Amino acid sequence: MMMFSRMLRRQGFYRVKNQDDPVYMKHGVGLGGIYVRIEHKKALIQVRDLGIQEEFTRVKKLENFINELEDQAYREKCFIVHKMRGSGS
Repeated sequence: MMMFSRMLRRQGFYRVKNQDDPVYMKHGVGLGGIYVRIEHKKALIQVRDLGIQEEFTRVKKLENFINELEDQAYREKCFIVHKMRGSGS
């Protein structure tokens, strides 16, 4: 459980107060709120705006999943900005 918490803090997540199980939250551009609930030896990630719910038992796999989500959102944002700039002024 401590390994999940450390990795999430390193990724910029903040602990949500007044929760029974530890819950961490981060707002990502293009992703909305990313919530991670840590339970006994597993982490449940939820991205409500995209309808994503996944369960992880390994810290590295969760970290890779979060990084891939953020990379994909960044690529899509760059594509949209590039498309808007190319549409002329």
